[in-house]
Amino acid sequence: MGLTINANGFATAAQRAEQEAGKHGKQIGKNFFGGNLKLAEDPLEKRRQEAKQQAWKVVSDAWASDNAVDRQMDDRRAHYAEMQALKDEADKQVDELNGRKEALKELYQVTDDSEEQEELKLLEKAQDFKNGVSHEKPTQEEQKRIDEIEARGLTEYQSRALQLNDQAAKFKLEIEEADQAMLDDISDVNAIKQERLKTHPMIDAQKAAEAIMDAANKEIVGMTVQEGMDHLDEKMEEAEEKAEENMEKKEEKEELLEEQKEMRALQEAFIEGTREAIERAEAEHRQNEAPDIEITDMVDMIKHRGDSANQVQSDLKDIQNSMKVLEADLKGIKVDEEV
Repeated sequence: MGLTINANGFATAAQRAEQEAGKHGKQIGKNFFGGNLKLAEDPLEKRRQEAKQQAWKVVSDAWASDNAVDRQMDDRRAHYAEMQALKDEADKQVDELNGRKEALKELYQVTDDSEEQEELKLLEKAQDFKNGVSHEKPTQEEQKRIDEIEARGLTEYQSRALQLNDQAAKFKLEIEEADQAMLDDISDVNAIKQERLKTHPMIDAQKAAEAIMDAANKEIVGMTVQEGMDHLDEKMEEAEEKAEENMEKKEEKEELLEEQKEMRALQEAFIEGTREAIERAEAEHRQNEAPDIEITDMVDMIKHRGDSANQVQSDLKDIQNSMKVLEADLKGIKVDEEV
């Protein structure tokens, strides 16, 4: 196949149709070549351009669809990067707040194994659950202990530490949301990739475009051959008409020659008055299928009517009317007054 597709467009196998059309056109006859037709009036070029447009639409539609899928993947990747940046910033804020909590612990000289620190952890657990940061709800026993601590009153360290933990809850939620969004983006991109593996839109479009062009090529070749045959038929009809016309002219000429031969034989019969001349005239007369009157009758009729030139001319006029020949054909006949 001669069709190649890329981002800038595609080249089709249309040139093959032009080559085939030219080849078949030359084979049809010396006076015909499809490539010589004007493009504006050339149905072959029109069909070729239609096929190109159809093929390009198939490819461009597939290309647009494929680009849309690429844009979806790019959008997911861009969103992933946005969520990653948001998460990184939230992590920085949480780390900063945790650092401030550690500074408070050092400021108030609270150790990790102290009762005050243990109570703070229990209070933070209840606070995180309330803020939605944690899904772990304090047990009944833990809740009873929390109520006792709150009823007794919090230490300054515990109160300030809970304020920092409450501020961190916002950023912890942002981190959780960003993580979920990033997981969704990864899942979407992977799903698109898997779906793309199942289908081959660009390859399918290329094959479809090539099929369109191949079908057009065959059609163009057929149109070229048919046009050549039509051209030959026209030439043959013209030749036949010309031959018939020449034949008719030839027959007319032969008829005229026969009439002239008959007239000459008749003239000789009139002039000579011999049996041989009369027989020759009768032979020409029979060959031309003249009227029923016999040459001998015409000659005898003229002989018995007298010797005057005027009478002979009158008799010739009667013969002319009987034989239905043109008066112009008889004007050349000269009659001897001796006849």
